[in-house]
Amino acid sequence: MQDFYELLIEYLKYAGYEPITSKEGKIVAEKVFEEDEQDKSFSGETQLELKEEAEKITFVIAGPVIHEDDLLRLEEAEGEAVLVVTEDPPDSVLNSVPKDTEVWDRDELIEKFGEMMLEKSFLEGVSEGIEGLKGPSNEIEFDIEHKGGERILAPIIDFEEVSELGEKLAKGFKYTLELVPHYLYQYHVDREDGETFEGKLYLNSISGKPNFWEKPFESIHEIKRSHVKLEPNISEDESIERAFSSIMNRHTEQKEVRWEEDGATIVEKEEVKPSKEDIVLRKKGMVYVPMWAVEGTEEIVVINAARGKIESELS
Repeated sequence: MQDFYELLIEYLKYAGYEPITSKEGKIVAEKVFEEDEQDKSFSGETQLELKEEAEKITFVIAGPVIHEDDLLRLEEAEGEAVLVVTEDPPDSVLNSVPKDTEVWDRDELIEKFGEMMLEKSFLEGVSEGIEGLKGPSNEIEFDIEHKGGERILAPIIDFEEVSELGEKLAKGFKYTLELVPHYLYQYHVDREDGETFEGKLYLNSISGKPNFWEKPFESIHEIKRSHVKLEPNISEDESIERAFSSIMNRHTEQKEVRWEEDGATIVEKEEVKPSKEDIVLRKKGMVYVPMWAVEGTEEIVVINAARGKIESELS
């Protein structure tokens, strides 16, 4: 179990937190840099998403079984509480977990640890002078009017890296490269409170899961390695409705409203959410995202080759 503790502590440092205590199945860590800064030893974008004002986070490591002592540690947690379990706990047990506790199960741990391992391999490659590991410096630009109206996002990790990761995470024995179609949209939001937003969204046409365009990608016309090209499961009309819903949710905020009443300052929070009419949505065609489905003896792990991230599904 010591190896797992070391890996968890390593991940905390990767995500910008420093462990301050570690004993009896509990790790307490505190923030060591501001939200808009990066850990200087890593160049990735990962950070733990804590609740507003949270400076500390307590991890309770329960192993495969959750005991009464684990629940007590969660009740006494400093700052935000996270329950770490190496198996999927039954709902009856989860109902006993204190409210607002975040749960990291086996799938969540695989995704988080896998991302860290990929990031390390990127840094090792950069230090050895290998170019192209971090992707292009400019975003792709194309419209649906372009021939075919579709492109493929270029992989930034190769099969050697995928197989190494698959072996560590799942003892992988079968690797399938699948091109997953995504509808690509560009949007602009003029919210009623005067705030404006813009960005790109690529929506999985198989599962309907939205992904927001957060960094540059390079597009290519073909992949020479053997692969399976999937067909859309969701119609364009349905994808547009899902895109609107995702954009509205992304740009919804809780804002404080203050006013004076009887000599006292009243503070309330109200939800500010854009309406469909506040959004201008432009179709930008179809992109295919290369995904490696790694089938192992215990797990099936999905690796997004264009983002260099572990996914929980083909999304």
